[in-house]
Amino acid sequence: MFFCCSVLLAIISCVNNYVLVEAFVSSSFITSQLLLKSETTTREQSPSLLPYHDNKVKYHGTHVSLSKSGDSKSEALIPGSRKRIKQKNSIGSAGNNSELGHAKAINKELINAASAQEVLDIFISKGGAKGSAGGNVFNSVNFSTCLHRLARFVNQHDHSHNHKNKKGTQPIVLKTITPDDKRRAVLSDPRTAILIAALSEAIVENKSNKALLFNNRELANLGWAIAKLKVAPPSTVYPVVRPESLFQLLQTTKESKKNSEIMFSSVDDMHQDILTTAMKVRTEVLEVAKERSRLKTPAERATVKNKWIPTLSQLSGKLLDMIATNVLIILKDFNSQELANLLYAFASAGRADLLLFESLSDQLVINMRDKSKLYSKNIKLRPKPQEFSNSVWAFASAGLRGEGLVKLIEQVAEILDHDNGAIVQDFKPQELSNTAWGVATLLAKRGSEELPSNNKEDQAALRILRWVAKSMEERVEDFKPQEISNSVWAFATVGFGVSSNLVQLNTNNEYIYLESDREEADRDLVTRVLDIVADNAMKRLHRFRPQELNNLAWGICRLGCYGDKMDKLFEGVGQELLKRHSYFKPQDIGTTLWSFATFEYFNEDVYRAAASELTLRKSRSFKPQELSNTVWALATAGAIPQYADAFDTTVIPKTKRPSLKKVTSDSITECFAAATTELMRRPHEFKAQEIKDVLWSLSKAAIRHPGVFKRVAEHLVGSDDDFEHGNSGRGMEGFSPQGLGNLAWAYAKQAQLAAAVNDSTIGSTGRLAVYETSCLDVGENLVRRLFSRIAETGIKNIHRFKPQDLSNTCWAFSTLGLLHSEFFQRVRQEVNGRSTVTMKFKAQEIANLVWSFATLNVEASSMIERFTPFIVQMCSNDNGEYTEESIARYIKRQEVANLAWSCAVLGEYPKNLMPLLYDALFGKDCRGDPDYLKKVYGDDGIQKQTIMTMFYVQMALQIEAPDLGLSLPCGFPSGWQESDNKSKRQKIIDNETGSTMLQITTSKLQQNISRTLNKIGFDHKIEHLISTDDLQAEYGISLSTINQEFLSLDIANIDKLIGIEVDGPGHFVNILDGEESEDVSNNTSGGMMRIGRGKTGWEFTANSQQKINGPTALKHRLMSHLGWKILHIPYFDWRQEKDGEEYCRRLLNE
Repeated sequence: MFFCCSVLLAIISCVNNYVLVEAFVSSSFITSQLLLKSETTTREQSPSLLPYHDNKVKYHGTHVSLSKSGDSKSEALIPGSRKRIKQKNSIGSAGNNSELGHAKAINKELINAASAQEVLDIFISKGGAKGSAGGNVFNSVNFSTCLHRLARFVNQHDHSHNHKNKKGTQPIVLKTITPDDKRRAVLSDPRTAILIAALSEAIVENKSNKALLFNNRELANLGWAIAKLKVAPPSTVYPVVRPESLFQLLQTTKESKKNSEIMFSSVDDMHQDILTTAMKVRTEVLEVAKERSRLKTPAERATVKNKWIPTLSQLSGKLLDMIATNVLIILKDFNSQELANLLYAFASAGRADLLLFESLSDQLVINMRDKSKLYSKNIKLRPKPQEFSNSVWAFASAGLRGEGLVKLIEQVAEILDHDNGAIVQDFKPQELSNTAWGVATLLAKRGSEELPSNNKEDQAALRILRWVAKSMEERVEDFKPQEISNSVWAFATVGFGVSSNLVQLNTNNEYIYLESDREEADRDLVTRVLDIVADNAMKRLHRFRPQELNNLAWGICRLGCYGDKMDKLFEGVGQELLKRHSYFKPQDIGTTLWSFATFEYFNEDVYRAAASELTLRKSRSFKPQELSNTVWALATAGAIPQYADAFDTTVIPKTKRPSLKKVTSDSITECFAAATTELMRRPHEFKAQEIKDVLWSLSKAAIRHPGVFKRVAEHLVGSDDDFEHGNSGRGMEGFSPQGLGNLAWAYAKQAQLAAAVNDSTIGSTGRLAVYETSCLDVGENLVRRLFSRIAETGIKNIHRFKPQDLSNTCWAFSTLGLLHSEFFQRVRQEVNGRSTVTMKFKAQEIANLVWSFATLNVEASSMIERFTPFIVQMCSNDNGEYTEESIARYIKRQEVANLAWSCAVLGEYPKNLMPLLYDALFGKDCRGDPDYLKKVYGDDGIQKQTIMTMFYVQMALQIEAPDLGLSLPCGFPSGWQESDNKSKRQKIIDNETGSTMLQITTSKLQQNISRTLNKIGFDHKIEHLISTDDLQAEYGISLSTINQEFLSLDIANIDKLIGIEVDGPGHFVNILDGEESEDVSNNTSGGMMRIGRGKTGWEFTANSQQKINGPTALKHRLMSHLGWKILHIPYFDWRQEKDGEEYCRRLLNE
């Protein structure tokens, strides 16, 4: 036997004639038996007996000819197809009575087979392997039944049973055989390969052999079976091929051809390619048999891999393509169930295309309409629910959208609505949930496609979802956990049941919202359903898989459904996560935590348990969205990392930073470490929103991480070195207005956080420390280039900025002392052009926005006047009057102080606003009780920086707006100041930063200038202080009965009232654009780090792109009102001046 095989195999290698080779292979029954013998002894032991999915084989395979031989108009698409004989029964394609009887007998045996092995045994024993296309033994029905039965057996679960041993004491548990286990075994069996090869040959057989003319039912069964066997490669691995002439036959438009991502060939070439690949499968099967027959032991045979499996996979894909071609030719013969099965099959196999699906769905809709005309008279003619659910599911799984889909959804809605939903009772819960899932998935995909919103489609989708919701309301007990979670997920994905005033128009996400003409009724329906679901789910949460818990929590959160039942449900989901967190996949961890944080369910143990799954060791398995969702949720929930200073390489020496061992000992810290490590390693994989969320989370959680912030900046706008070589980075495309605002806010907050670090190496304080830290963290030019790009991108989309986006972005620019003039001008125009009422500005957003303009010393052009009526309205009670209580409901005292200070800087004192601000801070007519106001505002008093702020404001009011008659409380600030209980870190987190009580420091630059002035004979005093008593005595300005020093001049000649201000970098705003400045985004020269006496600072670039900031301008204006002549010496002028004495003389003369 071995000798025969060897000789014949040698013949194969030498002979190129296809017929001769076919004759050999198809008659090699004895060789197949030899192969079976070797296979039987090795199948259980061999690791090589796996299908292509498990071997992870890459498919290059047989060349698919794309030639277009012959005239497409005259070419027969399928030889003999126009002379088809209509088959009248299941075995109707047999040629004569004898053949018919033999075929029926084979089919009976196949139907009665009890296992996949029996099916394959019948195929071999009846001679199916003895010739090409089944050797004229099997007809089309036999092939269809054989493969269909094989697929059914593979997809059945064989449940294990407990058996007792001989003594009857210790049970023996048999392992459950899963469908995947059986699939591997079947695909590893060479008989399966020969079966599929024979079937492939049969389907391209010349149709003069009527026994192999496959009808509609057989083609549908074959497609379903191949999909269930999971043997065909998806189109992403091996492309879909369609005949060119098919488009002409179906009169398909060029646009459809363009949208169908397929390759084209002629039918003859497709046939020849299938025959060649089938031949290759047969040859490789024999080669494996030959190789194994030479080995003696099962262990040795197990080392020989099933080399035919990759080729078999290719052949199965080509077979599906041929089935699709044949289906499209006889499309009108298919009934609804067969069409639905085909849609399901091609979607499951990953070999769907728009041409095929549009054609199938069009015919399905026609069939459904025909049925709908009949089933009202005969209930037995109702369409089967599975036809709907499988079809919609298939489109969703394939990710295809087209006009055919829209018609399908509309038809499904029509049938469900018919006779007041009579057919809905026929739907199983799985069919309902699959339909809802498919509709929602398809509509969600519409957002990123060219196909516009279709109101008919939207309304049809809503009608379908209403029936699903009503069914859940009536029989939720019948719904399995997956069916519940998928249905809720579907409602949430399209916003079904969400009130329009709850819809968050966040351009960052891909959610959609279907506008309903029955919004209130839909909302009531979904609320009732979710209450029922919450009660029901609580009884069986332990049966929900992690993904089902995730979908359920996300859906409820997205729908905005709250209440006691939802609180209990979220607590239950949290406890399940706590118990089973190790079973949660990365996506489940990220999205579930996101839902918890958004729902405001905060349980530290639950968050820590979930965070423990995102470790440095596992982080590479997490997708960017999973990483960003996880850290965003932790930051939002206020989960505090134990080692927040672990990543601060700028202001904390290495010897004082926590070790890696400590970092990994705290799940929250390690979670942030893992997310930032991945962002630094693969920033190109992160979407704009995901980048923003990670950085925002770090700043929100008060975690400084200079490394990741610099890496992201370089990724977005290019490093200094890259920029010099023309690489401007990824750019800001993809960042929404919210994304830009949060990104800018995160960078500014990082610099602020440095002030809270104990034993910081930053030598400066206040505003200058923030400027220096941002440069030390990221780099001066890189920061400017990044914020220039943020501004430029924001200008293009300024009309889409929400109040919070405007506020966050402007606040970040001003905190870092950066001014993009055009951006701020556009912000001012945008605010003045909008209705403050419809925009619904929050108090913090107004305060931060106005504060930003004042800090940067930018003209606000009546912006404060525009906000005034809105602020007064929001602070008033029902009677139209404002009280301490009504004011406190809208605005905090820190925000009030920021507004008052901004008015003083900008020189605008609205008569309806300023009294309100004073009443808000100090009570009605400024005679309020400090302790009572603490209770009203829920704070601990007025912050220290506000004390200093209000002295400046009051002085400006008495000089510039005395007619308002406003004054500080008697004895201020005694009794008004808050206690010093908060840490520096917490104050920064709460945004309680600003000017502190007067602190006098003399800089080295100030001392140098003082010595120079002495040389030229200018009499002066360093650090001249002016107190409230001085103002009262010398200028009649009454600020407080308690003496407070709050004004100072760096250098002063008291007799002549000449003050000289030595202005360091903290007094200036860096201008990023403008006619008088170069384009900073193209500037790669910058400052440098300076180190001295154990402290670190930044030597800023000396240039003319700067102007004094708001605080400096206010002080100058107030001192001028007092009769002082104020001169300024900018640090960059002095640095460039070679002759300091001459510079000082020139300054004094001017």
